[in-house]
Order: sequence, then structure tokens, then C-alpha cells
Amino acid sequence: MIIAFSIAIVLIVLIIMAYLWCIKPGKINEDIKTKIEPFTKTYIAHRGLFDKKLGIPENSIPAFKRAVQNGYGIELDVRLTKDGKMVVFHDPNIKRMCGSDVRVCDLTFEELEKYRLDETDCQIPLFSEVLKVIDGKVPVIIEIKSEKDSEPTAPVLNKKLEGYRGNYCIESFDALQIKWYRFNRPDVVRGILVNQYKYRKKGKVKSEYKHKHLIKLNLLMFNFISRPDFIAHDYKMTNTFTLRLMRKIFRFYSAAWTIKNQETMDEFSDIMDIFIFDSFIPESKSER
Repeated sequence: MIIAFSIAIVLIVLIIMAYLWCIKPGKINEDIKTKIEPFTKTYIAHRGLFDKKLGIPENSIPAFKRAVQNGYGIELDVRLTKDGKMVVFHDPNIKRMCGSDVRVCDLTFEELEKYRLDETDCQIPLFSEVLKVIDGKVPVIIEIKSEKDSEPTAPVLNKKLEGYRGNYCIESFDALQIKWYRFNRPDVVRGILVNQYKYRKKGKVKSEYKHKHLIKLNLLMFNFISRPDFIAHDYKMTNTFTLRLMRKIFRFYSAAWTIKNQETMDEFSDIMDIFIFDSFIPESKSER
């Protein structure tokens, strides 16, 4: 009985140690602190400072120009076309924004140029065009989108950023894209994106947020692959078990998305380091 109990205790300790090793983020050194500081000192406009009422679509050149003019940092999404061009677009399919049921990865950039964003004159921009607009004036968070794990989005992005002098960091839901940066560009600040799992029942989407924290946060167990410098998550997940545990044990930066009103921003102002917002204009852009 004593031996069995001792073995059980050892196994429990090993499981706990393995769990902590899996969720452990990267080490925060002085270089990382310096590079991430610009993102903590300004609010980050989600997909640019877009406004549908003003005819400014998300992830469009006008949205990025407007963010720069107002001094906000920028969060944007990059993915590859069929012919390997890097464009700024969120969805894998262009139906929501352009009305046609076709995937970005199935179109060449020349074919993609024929479409317009959200019934405006705006086109889906090349990443290189967007970089010229931002021109280092504000910090930019670049989310890597990929259709499949083997897609070489990370190295293509790295090539596109050669010579860019502005502040930037990268993030992705795909741990393998972040892994590439970990081993090939450890000097670049990297983050992992985490979302709530959802399930469908009778045609309705329901959140599992209140009931299945461990299942929902299993993605953080892949931190051993990417060892991220920051965790970017739905602000509603802030007080889940794994994130509370990580905040007590490890040092890492937290990015909250997507904040849609001042009340929510104020509520999490003492907990989160980086705020990604849309649908409103924050009251203050000053240092927190």
C-alpha cells in the first residue's frame, strides 16, 4: 500500500512538472523588454482603425493610414496567395469581405485584385504596400495565417521584413509558424494566440468558457514548441485557471483582444500589458 501510494505521488509530481514545462513561455530578457515596450505604450488598432460607417474596411490601406494618423499601433493579418504573394487579409475565404466563395490561397494576386473590400473601392493590399504606409511610424503586430502546417508563411514574412526599421512583433494560432521564428529569428518578439473553443448545438454557437477551462486552454500546452514572449488571448479568458497559474509562476506579457468599449479596457487595465481594440475610439493613448 505504501509503495503504491509513493508511486502515485511521484506520478502526480511528474505530471505537474510536465504540465508546467509544457505551458512555460519564453524567457523575458532586457532585449525583449525593450522591443515590446512600444506595444505597451499605445493601444493597438485591430486590423487597422477601420470603420464600416465611414466606408473604411478592415485590413485596408485607408484603415492603416487612419491608425497611423491617430497614433495607434496596428494589428494585421498576413497570408499567401496561390502564386506566393503575401497579402493582408484575415479570413481564409473572401466571401465575408468580398462576396465570393473562394479561398485566398486558390487565387493568384492578379485574380485577387479584381475584388473589392466590403463594397468599397478598396482592394486587398500587398503586405509590402502596407509596410510603406506604416513606415515605422507606429508599432505593428503581424498575425501569421496559414492554410496548412507546411505552408512557408513564416520564412516568407521574414524575407519581406528585411530592412524594415519599424517596431514589429509576430503572433499566430499556429505554433509551428512561431516555432520557425523561435529557432531562426529568436531576436524577434513572438506571441501565441489562444481562443475559446466553441461547439454547435441545434444551430447555435455556445461558448465553453464557463465550463471546460482545461480543454479550452490545451493550446497553451504547446508553448514548449514556440516558447512565446507574450500570450494573446480573448480578454474573456483572463481569469481561467491556466492563465492565472501562469501569471503566478512565470513572467510573460499578455495581449487582450478584442476590446470593443472603454469599460472593458478600464476593467483590465491593471492586468493586461497590450490592448487590441476595435469598434470604438479609446479615451486615452497615453502611457498606462
